[in-house]
Amino acid sequence: MLPLDGIKTHPLSDHAWSVLRMLAHDGDMPTQLINAGVVNRLLREALVSVYLAPTPYRTRKGNINWLQITQAGLSRLQERQNRS
Repeated sequence: MLPLDGIKTHPLSDHAWSVLRMLAHDGDMPTQLINAGVVNRLLREALVSVYLAPTPYRTRKGNINWLQITQAGLSRLQERQNRS
C-alpha cells in the first residue's frame, strides 16, 4: 500500500533552506517558531535534531522541543552555497 502523501520526495523549498541557514547562523530555536511541515521535512532528512530544553517563555513552565542543526545539515548547506 502506498503512503497517502505520495512516494516522491521533492527538493527542499527556499523557506526550508532559509530555516536551515537561520539555525546555522543564529543557533538552536524552539520548534514552535517554525512551520511544522518544514520541521518534519528537515527531520526526515536528518538535517536537524530535536531535544528538550527549558522554555524561554515566562508564561510557560517546563521544557519544550528545540531544533538543532546536525553535521549533515551543515554539510548540505555548505554544498548548496558552494554551488551558488
